[in-house]
Amino acid sequence: DNLIDVSFQFGWNIVGLPLEVEDPSYLTIFPDAIENTLFSFDDAYTPDSIMMEGEGYWLRFESVGNTAITGNTSNELIIILNEGWNLITGISTSLNILDIEDPDGIIISGTIYGFNNSVYTVTENIEPGKGYWVRTNSSGSITLFNN
Repeated sequence: DNLIDVSFQFGWNIVGLPLEVEDPSYLTIFPDAIENTLFSFDDAYTPDSIMMEGEGYWLRFESVGNTAITGNTSNELIIILNEGWNLITGISTSLNILDIEDPDGIIISGTIYGFNNSVYTVTENIEPGKGYWVRTNSSGSITLFNN
C-alpha cells in the first residue's frame, strides 16, 4: 500500500482520488469533509458519494487540513471527456500537463485550471488528489501516465 497526503483549504476544493482504494466513499477518503457536499460535473453538478479515479469533484471543508489516503498506485488513467468543460484528477504522481497524451488534440490550449484559496489558476502540473477543470473542443479521451 502507498500513502498520499492531500491538503485542503477551508470551504470549497476540487479534489480527486490519487490511488486505487478499497472503499471509495468520499467520507472514508476525506473524513473531515462536510457531509453531502461532494459534487461531480457532467454539464451540470450532480451530488455524489463514491469517488472514481480520473474524476474531479467539488468538496467542502469546515477548516484547513489534510488527509492521508492509502491504496494502490495508479500509474495510468484513460479519461473520457465531454465537449466543453470537464472536471478531472490525475494519477498517483505529479504530472506535467505537456505529458498528457491527447492523440486527437481535444484539449484547448491554456484551459487546464486548478483551484486554490478560492482562485482559479492556469496550471502546469496535475497533482495527486487535486482536481482540475479542462476544456475540450470535442468529446474523446486523454491518457495520463507515469513515464
